[in-house]
Amino acid sequence: MPAILRSLRGLGQAMGQANRRMVWVRGMATELPRSGWPIRHKAKVQWGNQDAYMHVNNCQYYRWWETAHILYLREIGMMLKGNAKDPEGAIIARNECHFLKPVNFPDEITVSCRATSLGNTSINIEYLLENGANEKCATGSATLVCPTSLKLS
Repeated sequence: MPAILRSLRGLGQAMGQANRRMVWVRGMATELPRSGWPIRHKAKVQWGNQDAYMHVNNCQYYRWWETAHILYLREIGMMLKGNAKDPEGAIIARNECHFLKPVNFPDEITVSCRATSLGNTSINIEYLLENGANEKCATGSATLVCPTSLKLS
């Protein structure tokens, strides 16, 4: 089984010191930050993102989550092809969104993304969506599973 992503144990109990966890990605040590937001993706709200109630439809939030976590995976060396032919990809096993405030056209949003924990073949992700006034509009989380390429030990 390929060990594309595995934890480096014994380096100060990785989850404890400095809020970071070391992993191997493509044979190189990579740090996964657990504080701050390593991905902050801006997007303009499109007219077509809205539903009949004139606020962004809930499906769009999941599209924004997906874009953010793909950017995050690419940042750590996975999903470099960005499609189903990528041997180092991930699938969404669980995804949720907590809607806090409506988002409307023509706002600009910022989607933030970070890893919160690593499993044997999974990565747990946390999301934050803010509007152009920096108001928190939604939070979310997901579990991404890497069925053949992720191995943490």
